[in-house]
Amino acid sequence: MPATLQPKIILRGGDHEHVLGIAGEYAGVHLGYETMRLQDIFVAMLETRCFEVCEFSLANYIVLRTSGQHWLTAIPVFPFRAFRHGGVITRRDSKLTDLAELAGKRVGVEDYSMTAAVWFRGLLQQEYGVDHRSITWVSYAKQRLPLPRDATVELTSNDLEDTLLNGGIDAMLAFTVKDARLPPPQRRLRTLLADPQAVELDYYRRTAIYPINHCVVIRNDALARIPTLAATVNEAYVSAKARAYQRQLGATLMPWGKLHWTRTFEIFDGDPLPYGLTPQNRRVVERLAQDLHEQGFISALPDIESLFIHP
Repeated sequence: MPATLQPKIILRGGDHEHVLGIAGEYAGVHLGYETMRLQDIFVAMLETRCFEVCEFSLANYIVLRTSGQHWLTAIPVFPFRAFRHGGVITRRDSKLTDLAELAGKRVGVEDYSMTAAVWFRGLLQQEYGVDHRSITWVSYAKQRLPLPRDATVELTSNDLEDTLLNGGIDAMLAFTVKDARLPPPQRRLRTLLADPQAVELDYYRRTAIYPINHCVVIRNDALARIPTLAATVNEAYVSAKARAYQRQLGATLMPWGKLHWTRTFEIFDGDPLPYGLTPQNRRVVERLAQDLHEQGFISALPDIESLFIHP
């Protein structure tokens, strides 16, 4: 095929260090990579199906597939994971010091169906004995997916961080907060847990779960047009991650960064972001599916194998 006629696919995803080298030519397919705010990608994909390939919410994907929507298919590439213990923010003057104390409280989440919130509600139930139905979840009025019937959700148009500062909620699950940009003496918010990293490390050592938040999805019409696309995209992500590991991206900017890199890789057996439907990844995806089922998003547990195309 002449170079000018080679298929061109633009991948949309987050600004992660391990995807910086994705753009290039693979087996006759030219891949580009455009970074976007992840929540914008998810909403655009749900509303208009506008991207042929993109990073996507794993929880939202499982809900779509189990509801009979088969216009997109995931490959077992998981570009973003995160523990959620350290993402719980409260006021500096709050008396809350343990996640178990959130029972009966008001907690803010950006979107009720987002993967982070699903993982967090499951964590509260399994690790702290807190039924998510005992909490009033305060979330933005525009939701990605319909709310489960028994969800206790209060919708708002007010900024959640401002609501927390004003006492309208007791805590919030946050990715970033404006308060963190202030000089330390002026900050009014803190993590609910005093040492969330220690709690997260203990959780991983006990459960072997490093929560997967995002997968990579491909629209089925693009798969039909370019039969090799799944393998091509998979190769691009795998190659880019390998190069990032080799260069130790993320370990070069901070004092003791290389030592922290080495210790972290030892904890995760050499690969903090494993791709593929490995036994460990399967276990994590199964746990998320169980949480979705328990929280009323899906009526039955899916066959994990059928969720993914295997390049």
